[in-house]
This record gives sequence, C-alpha cells and structure tokens, in this order.
Amino acid sequence: MRSALLLLILAGVAGCQPTVGDPGPGVQSDARVGDGAPVVPPVPSGCVTDVTTGDHTYTCGGLVVDARIPAACQAPGCGLILVLHGDTGNGLLMDAHVKLRELGAQRGFVVIAPTGPAFGQGYPGSTWHAEDDLLLMNMVAKFRDVFRIDPARIHVTGFSRGGFVTWRLLCDHADVFASAAPAGAGDGAGFGEVTCFANGRAPSRHIPIAFLVGRTDTSVGYQPMLQIRDAAIASYGAGPPAVIGGDATFTHQRWTANDSVIETFEHGYETVADGPWADAHGHCIPGSTSDPYGVQYAIPCKLPNAFVWGQAVIDFFVAHPMP
Repeated sequence: MRSALLLLILAGVAGCQPTVGDPGPGVQSDARVGDGAPVVPPVPSGCVTDVTTGDHTYTCGGLVVDARIPAACQAPGCGLILVLHGDTGNGLLMDAHVKLRELGAQRGFVVIAPTGPAFGQGYPGSTWHAEDDLLLMNMVAKFRDVFRIDPARIHVTGFSRGGFVTWRLLCDHADVFASAAPAGAGDGAGFGEVTCFANGRAPSRHIPIAFLVGRTDTSVGYQPMLQIRDAAIASYGAGPPAVIGGDATFTHQRWTANDSVIETFEHGYETVADGPWADAHGHCIPGSTSDPYGVQYAIPCKLPNAFVWGQAVIDFFVAHPMP
C-alpha cells in the first residue's frame, strides 16, 4: 500500500511541473521514462535545500547562489551553467545582463549565479579571489549530483573579475567544464590574477573557448586580452582565423585546432558616456538591456548592438558538449 502511494505521489510531482521551453538535446522532459515508469525527482542534499521547479536562492559554502531550475530538470540529463559576476556586482545583476537563467531554461540547463565575498573599500557588491575557486567547484559538484546533470554539458562563463576566474577554472578544471566563455578579462599579470596560458599553465585538454573582447576596454585593456587570446591559440596549435560574422562594429572570428575551437567576439561598443561606468568605455556587455544609469554594476554597452552576448554564450555552450 505504501509503495503504491509513493508511486502516485512521485507521478503527481513530476506531472504537475510546467513546461519551460525546449528542454534541449538529451533531456527527458515528460513525467515518465521510456518504460513508462514515473520519473523520480531530485532529492535535496546539503546546501541545495529546495529542488522544485523555479527560482531559488541557496547558501553554499557561505556564498549566496541564485539559481533557476527548469521543469525539464526534474528528470536527469540537463546541463549546468556557472555564471560569474565582476567586481561590485552580484549573481542577480550579472544574470540580468546576460539572461542565462532564462536562456538556459529554454535549452535544458540549470543555471547558477553565485555572489562572491564583499568587494569592500567603500564600494557596493562583491568580488572573487583565487581561494574561492574550491567553493565554486564544490558548488558545481553539488548541483551536478543533486540534479543528475549530464557531465558532458557543464559550462562556465564570467565577466571582468568573473572572466579572470573563468580563465582560471577552464585551465584547472578542463575535466569538468565542457566549454567556457570568459569576457572582459585577459592575461592576469598586473591584476593580481593567475589565469591561464602563461608560465607553463594550460588546460589538460583543449576546451572550446568563446571570448568577449572590447577594443576600447579601459578597465582591463585591449592588449592583455589579445595576449591571452594569442597564448591560447598557440597552446592549441590552432590555424589561422576565419571570420564567422560581423559588421563595422564587431568581428566574430574562429580559430580551429584538430580537436577544439577558440572564438572571439571583438567589439567597438562602449558604456553610455554620461553613466556611472563611463570611464570603462569598452568594458561592457553587448546586448544587455539593464539600466545603463543603475546605481550598481551598470555595465551594458550602449544600444543598439549587433549581437547579444548572452545569446552567443548559450549557443556556444549548446554547440560544444564534452566529447
């Protein structure tokens, strides 16, 4: 009797979840598996205290983590995206720029956007330090295990300080991440960062990379970004670039190695000239619709832009699962 009741409850939980867009390749989105048995939902564990469909805020390793759990991810097989903000930002503000929680739900991804330790120095928001890397990897492992994530579909992206962390994570954990999309971050010299492709550091495999570069970026600088780009290309042994798209305002290029790709989205967009981040110039996120005059982390590129960085990221991730 108890077993029959449990099956009815589990079937009801799975069946009542709303459909959220296209669950993506390989994701079981209906309430039953192929043999007709009800899908067993994920089980809370550790800091992941609520596994229901929707938006949740968790605390993992002392860090606030904002996440979106699509209905499709009540069943095994979804992907996972780690989204990392830059200095003075937080998880929700970063996601507002790239909208990866929304885009990920449409493509079958759990998206987690953690907030780092307080930035301090009289500024709002948060930052990241190298010692936070272990917390982030433990977080990825916890969400992977709870939601039974497809290990071939785990990805990372970040902007500015979060971009430096992305470079470091792709270098140190290429066995975990299928692909990576650093943005607005380059060679770590001069920024107190140990990133990748310098001093003998390189990923254990040629992880696919999509890289956002602002030509007039004054926060990180154009040359440090070209430096890490060129070092990555040399490390992969990639051939000459092919122009994939672009116009007078941006260029999308691809370098192809035997087993991987490096793509860049190099743009000439800038922040609004009278906004709080005016001095950052090209240190901005194309396609962001966030308020350019916001009181915190107002880093959208002045619209219109010919491409949307968040969309480019999700498309790249979908195209590059782990081999």
